[in-house]
Amino acid sequence: MTFIRRLFVISAALLLTACSTPSPSLRLIGTAQLAGAMRVGETRVGGLSGIDYDSVSREWLIISDDRRVHGPTRFYRARIDYDAQRVAGVQITGMQPLVQAGGAPYARRGESGQVADLETLRIDPLERGLWFAGEGDRAARSPMLLARAGMDGRPLAAPPFPAALQIQPDAQAGGRSNAGPEGLSFSVDGQHLWLAMEGALIQDGQASAPGEGAFTRLSLLDRQGRILAQYAYRLEPVLPPGRPGGYSENGIAEILAIGPRRLLVIERAGRQTAHDFTFDARLYDVDLQGATALDPDAPIAAGVRPAVKRQLLDNAQLPAGWSDNYEAMAWGPRLANGHRSLVIVSDNNFRDGPSRFLVFDAGADSAWR
Repeated sequence: MTFIRRLFVISAALLLTACSTPSPSLRLIGTAQLAGAMRVGETRVGGLSGIDYDSVSREWLIISDDRRVHGPTRFYRARIDYDAQRVAGVQITGMQPLVQAGGAPYARRGESGQVADLETLRIDPLERGLWFAGEGDRAARSPMLLARAGMDGRPLAAPPFPAALQIQPDAQAGGRSNAGPEGLSFSVDGQHLWLAMEGALIQDGQASAPGEGAFTRLSLLDRQGRILAQYAYRLEPVLPPGRPGGYSENGIAEILAIGPRRLLVIERAGRQTAHDFTFDARLYDVDLQGATALDPDAPIAAGVRPAVKRQLLDNAQLPAGWSDNYEAMAWGPRLANGHRSLVIVSDNNFRDGPSRFLVFDAGADSAWR
């Protein structure tokens, strides 16, 4: 057998293995929401873009992507009351400001300095503390960031954001504004982190557009911020905007590791209508086993084999009127039946609409192997 033929057989076998793994199913237990005008600690509650569950305090931590417009850079503590049959409600129990190393506040949107547009939050399973990732602003020359803090919000030393993904304001390469790190998840063994870029790097081609998808990148990092592995993820095409000259977008909103090379991925599209935005959110079981390993420093090449996606959830499986800008996702405490629970939360973009919470029975552990 020639080398090329052997390579084809091996690649086909890997892809078949990835496609043959059964996907789990989700059962919606119930919903809850917070009013769009809600205020806690002199801040407006909104922009909820990342969530994680603290099994020690039995609280949820929820990051806001507010760029110091409606309050300080911050996360909230919350209680979500649910069991396997119903969701009783959600309550914000506290607010924790976040500052830079040295104690200086992050810059306000429009000011010079580091703006913290924090989009995702994870509790470190090995060294109790918090990790955050934030988008930057190319025009303002504000870089993307990785940040760490203690559970009390005290800043801790953090690695630099990976240079291959960083905004490069003086080059036609690097990350785009509002298309940076939206998803963060520790690997299943807790040793490494998965990082998802919301949209395509400039050198990888155009962003998702009406009728056309785009490639973005999923990266496995060590705790020093170095890229250990990287794979292409194909975003779905965007629906046309609902008004002439309107805006539409699609990108990764959050991720969760469910295996050494498997992730849950929220892909969320938004488009302007005559009076507002509408959103289309999908949840995928994503297998990287047969995907092409990328060179982080080179454009994504033609013919690359992206991750395999299998859809688990879309708007049609949500209650009527509950399509929204879902951006946060985390495992919750186990249910009385032994199943995992999964919580997904919407970002209301500080509009008048509510912040919405979806709670799912995610089945037994065996369903996710």
